[in-house]
Amino acid sequence: MRSLLRGILLLALTATPSWAETLRVASADWPPGLGNPFASIAQASSHTRAAIFDPLTRFTPEGKLEPALALSWEPIDTTTWRFHLRPNVQFSNGEPFNALAVKAVFDYLRSPAGAHELIAEEARDIREIRIVDELAVDIRTQRSDAILPKRLSLIMMVPPKAWAAETPEEFGRHPIGTGSYLMKDWGQKTGRTIIVANPTSWRKPIKFDRIELTPLKDPTTRIQALLSGQVDVTQGLSHEDLGDLQEQGYRVAVEADAQVLALALRNVGNDGSPLQDVRVRQALNYAINKDAIVQGILNDTVQAVGQGAIAGVVGYNPDVAPYPYDPAKAKALLAEAGYPNGLKLKARVQVQAVVSAADVFSAVASDLRAVGVDLEMRQIFGQEWVRMYMSGDWDGADIISVSWNAAAFNDVARAIETFSCNKTGSFFCAPEITPLAEASDAQLDPEKRDKQLQQIMALYHDLAPSIYLVNLATIMASSPRIGPLVFTRTGLMFDKMTTAKP
Repeated sequence: MRSLLRGILLLALTATPSWAETLRVASADWPPGLGNPFASIAQASSHTRAAIFDPLTRFTPEGKLEPALALSWEPIDTTTWRFHLRPNVQFSNGEPFNALAVKAVFDYLRSPAGAHELIAEEARDIREIRIVDELAVDIRTQRSDAILPKRLSLIMMVPPKAWAAETPEEFGRHPIGTGSYLMKDWGQKTGRTIIVANPTSWRKPIKFDRIELTPLKDPTTRIQALLSGQVDVTQGLSHEDLGDLQEQGYRVAVEADAQVLALALRNVGNDGSPLQDVRVRQALNYAINKDAIVQGILNDTVQAVGQGAIAGVVGYNPDVAPYPYDPAKAKALLAEAGYPNGLKLKARVQVQAVVSAADVFSAVASDLRAVGVDLEMRQIFGQEWVRMYMSGDWDGADIISVSWNAAAFNDVARAIETFSCNKTGSFFCAPEITPLAEASDAQLDPEKRDKQLQQIMALYHDLAPSIYLVNLATIMASSPRIGPLVFTRTGLMFDKMTTAKP
């Protein structure tokens, strides 16, 4: 197989691209909700979201918050932030971007109609949007929110009239934004999504005026498309494919994501469950051989973790180590909790979005079986997982796959909210955490806030609201004709990418 791959690689290296101004990308899937920017932040949707739409703020590839449709912002009082908007911006249908447009987006997300959207979670504490003038808005929150500017990087702006005239599903079929690209064809018949440069955008592409995204669910098929010259960039690579690609001159990017793959252990709405006992939750963590997962399945491209963050993220606690692999201790804790003969649990896991997730979860089930925990594991798919996550109704399951997602803000605050008593559809509640989290939300001093968040991470480690596994990683490869890949937490930045220098 390796010899065949090398042969294809050598052939592909001599291939001439079809279009000098077209970038061809193999993606993992079509976005959930297609062009509805509020339906998902999954990687499958990230590339088109970031290309077509703009938020008020955004993150650079280095993880720094920078202006997008808001040029600047400042706190007015403890519960109010003022955002000054970028002038002379219009949506691709000609509607102006202004304070009225901003207000319309937040009014929708705070309405009963918008409450079901995944992104509505980021707006739940907003109390009022007050228009200061055409290019300035005040956003008032229920309580102090130190990370509101970061939070708004997830909320894309849409044209008010066009959005109001259609259902989210209809809008998603022909999305309208202020970004670098326009949707030409989702390609659900042809199998190829095409976006083209938006001539009215405030951020025009440097090089590529046409992007073709081919959804290929199978990782092997995505690699074959790259090797045969059908695409220039592929995402979601298997960890074992990196060596051959690098040896033959392909650019390979392995970027640690500020997301921690985990299995959530619910203690809300499951009275009498073994997971109500912290000793059981800790036992499940001691039972997992994370080093074997890192080395044997993920090829040392990630690290074992024991908290909901990785180094470099605001709130990461360097003193919190992963749970060591200790089956004897796991069995002792289970016996102490009243389960000397083991127990049965039900898990629902989503594997499509994470390469090798199926193998990782299979290893987890095997390790748990070794300490007497019979885990009935069933695979679920995107929309079913979103329903479970948002509603808290897990159809009788004790465990679902999640990520502690600090990537969106480079900050553990959002990850904390996932395991909060205040989360919509809460599945884990530790009342002692709530006042600490609220205090950190109100703390505008960065150093003090970082210390508060580190304390919360230490407490969460001991409370074991999840089985902590490994950090996720973005793994992509590209043809030698393509310059360095430019990507952020919201996907590839097509507008900033170029061809390689001769």
